[in-house]
Amino acid sequence: MNMTKGLFRPLHAAGLIALSALALTLSTALPTQATGPGARHLSGDTGRKDATAQAVSVSRVFCPRGTAVQSGGYSTTHWDHGRDGTLRHTVLASHPVVDADGRKGWYASAAHAEVTAHVVCAPAAGSGK
Repeated sequence: MNMTKGLFRPLHAAGLIALSALALTLSTALPTQATGPGARHLSGDTGRKDATAQAVSVSRVFCPRGTAVQSGGYSTTHWDHGRDGTLRHTVLASHPVVDADGRKGWYASAAHAEVTAHVVCAPAAGSGK
């Protein structure tokens, strides 16, 4: 019996799931011709899991002044394992955000995973760019 093959099945499946999730996130967040000239994809700092039982992580990214949010999303890494060995994570939020200085961007949070917020910024109407 080949024990090695059975050991790598969960890792292979987890890798495919993670790769698929990242591809889907980036395919919806990367600039395309539909976003217009000058569009830029920015990524925030990866949020680290906190010490609570929910292991929550948070990430924010903001567009530069003179640009506007076109779309945004998230990616997750370092998922926790449940007691049965399955990978688990929950995206708690993914939405536009405005900080106290009026900068606009994207916010994402997740439980049992590290999360990175992504945003697509394009020149704002009337910015002359």
